[in-house]
Amino acid sequence: MQRKLNLQREISSKLGINHPELDIFLGEIADPEIISKKWKEVHADKKIPKKTLEQIKALKINKLQYNLLIKKAPYNWVAKISGYSAI
Repeated sequence: MQRKLNLQREISSKLGINHPELDIFLGEIADPEIISKKWKEVHADKKIPKKTLEQIKALKINKLQYNLLIKKAPYNWVAKISGYSAI
């Protein structure tokens, strides 16, 4: 579970470094839907670059996998005891 959270932070940080106009802070877990909305607000006339789009997709996939993982036994017990919650 911690590995998935770290991956989510890492991808979010890379997006924040590559696109500072999106206001993503280092170490923060960013929501991929909010990132897409911010991109459309900031760059209304531009398409999302392929590399950025791949990172957003990776965020969505990792988020889904993490949320499914903490719903399965025995991970749901560990998540509850350790204080992990859905992203």
